[in-house]
Amino acid sequence: QNYRESIVGVSSDEELADIEKFQNAYAAAARLVGVADEMFQSLINMLG
Repeated sequence: QNYRESIVGVSSDEELADIEKFQNAYAAAARLVGVADEMFQSLINMLG
């Protein structure tokens, strides 16, 4: 593993940690979009 990292120049553990961060950020953004959609739908229903 260390030999591979020295050749490639990337730590697999760091890459895995970054992927987990990106997954969490994506999930949070998806929840935010869902909440915004519900808010707009409620507003449209109140006005319509």
